[in-house]
Amino acid sequence: MNGKLSNISKWVFGALALITVVLAVFFYLDLKSEARTNLILNWGYILIILGIVMIVCSAIVAAIVKGVNVKTILVVIGAIVVIGLVAFLMSRGSFGVEYPTGEHVYSGTTHGLVEWGLNFFYITLGVSILCILYSVIRSGK
Repeated sequence: MNGKLSNISKWVFGALALITVVLAVFFYLDLKSEARTNLILNWGYILIILGIVMIVCSAIVAAIVKGVNVKTILVVIGAIVVIGLVAFLMSRGSFGVEYPTGEHVYSGTTHGLVEWGLNFFYITLGVSILCILYSVIRSGK
């Protein structure tokens, strides 16, 4: 079963990569169209959504195949929620702040979400580095 899933995922990844390359070439060749920007941004959104769906599906399939404990899954989900809340609380001052850029004034919602995402990434990076160090020290190698 793993071999079939691996082959399917390779073909799906290859097709998505080919579409991305074609759109990138179109993006750089068509220099005067605003539609090209919307097209490449929409494709980026589609890739992000597909990535999230694939992550969730692969985690579910791995849990079914390997028989992962439900308690472990709940602990992991709880850890993700806690990291998300901490990241949100760290970036809370950025929400609702207006900032000008040229002739437009943007709301702080976008700025706050970007800061939340960066804080989430930084916290996750720090925790993963600590986990790697702990596992290396614990194994004694």
